[in-house]
Amino acid sequence: MIVTDKEYFMEKKYTEKLDLLIKRLEGTDDVVIIIDGDEGQGKTEFSAGTCYYVSQMMGRKYDVNNIFFNLDEVIDFAAKTKEQIIHFDEAALGLLTTQWQQKAQQKFIQLIMTSRKKKHFILICIPKFHRLPQYVIEERTIGMVHIYSRKDMQKGRFCYFTKKRKNSLYHDWTKKKIKNYKKYHSFHGSFPLVMEKIFDDEGLKEYERKKDEAIMSITATKQKPREAKWMEQRNRLIVGLRKKLNLNSPAVQELLISWGVEITASQIRELTTLYGQQIPLQTKNT
Repeated sequence: MIVTDKEYFMEKKYTEKLDLLIKRLEGTDDVVIIIDGDEGQGKTEFSAGTCYYVSQMMGRKYDVNNIFFNLDEVIDFAAKTKEQIIHFDEAALGLLTTQWQQKAQQKFIQLIMTSRKKKHFILICIPKFHRLPQYVIEERTIGMVHIYSRKDMQKGRFCYFTKKRKNSLYHDWTKKKIKNYKKYHSFHGSFPLVMEKIFDDEGLKEYERKKDEAIMSITATKQKPREAKWMEQRNRLIVGLRKKLNLNSPAVQELLISWGVEITASQIRELTTLYGQQIPLQTKNT
């Protein structure tokens, strides 16, 4: 069906689910939903369409200022406001640092606990839902959407999980290390690209600026010297593997994963773009 003043398509079953969640927001509760899926599959597009629909139905504001990449910024926003739409895009940017579990997990739980009494509508975009704290997955999220490509070719597909089915999926993962989306999903459907309808050119540019800034902040000076040095060495290695050995991003990803370094091909491309010129490679004469 066609929804909102922007006239984009949304599956009827999904709008019906959102309408139920809106009723929940009109009461005393908040809504927290996980948007899971590999990078580049359309999590941001799907989330933007969802957030804009909720904003239109509830009269809440949603623009690029409601999209966050930085954990501290979204916690501050959630704590100081109420009844907002919060689109936490690419929450897994924090996973690019090895300190995620030690430093960010408690902050993330703080965000989710803060939102309960504030009646926020929160979408958490992350490539691997099981990376989130167990409390967030099982107790605080009302549902989950998995974004994928049909036969790994046709983008724009999703499947929805109720809280019970989401938790069953998670339990399967913890016991068997299997993500059986097909077995547990409640319903599935398709979605279109909507960001160019929802945001103007300036808004789209601001979104990209914020995302680039978030990636750059991974090696910000706030890091301890040893952490910053390790991150710089990793970035040099990525640039070196791509440029000096003429390897593409998937090849670099495969090599790094074999060494126990978890990173996606998309992240490798972005880091190469950002650091390729900033970090010159020094070669020794032999």
